[in-house]
Amino acid sequence: MPWEISVGLAGASLLVFAVLAAVTVSEIRRTARSAATLTAALDRHVPSIRQNLDEIARGADALGASLRTLSQRAAETGRGFEDAAGRIRDLERDVQENLVAPVQRVAAGVSALLAVGAALRRLRHPFRHRRRRKRKA
Repeated sequence: MPWEISVGLAGASLLVFAVLAAVTVSEIRRTARSAATLTAALDRHVPSIRQNLDEIARGADALGASLRTLSQRAAETGRGFEDAAGRIRDLERDVQENLVAPVQRVAAGVSALLAVGAALRRLRHPFRHRRRRKRKA
């Protein structure tokens, strides 16, 4: 009888093993089908993804070239502004030295001449202003 129990338990174990093996094989097949579906989807989409990435890389290269060109042009424009500012400073200095300073000297001379003329008139007619003031009052 002990051997019959052993055979029964062995048979039950084999039955459980067979059921578990069938379930495992079924899961393996389902996983293989999912992997095949995923592989097919990747095969369909990877070339277009790669093409998109290549286009993005070309666009990034073109953008980089455009930015470099813009940077160079901005630097040239900045140098142009600096040159223009330097020329304006030189022009202002030249105007100050060659036009404003002589005009100021002439104006000072004219002012001095007018003051001398007024002083001479006052010396020639010292009492005229007093008489005029008395008449107006």
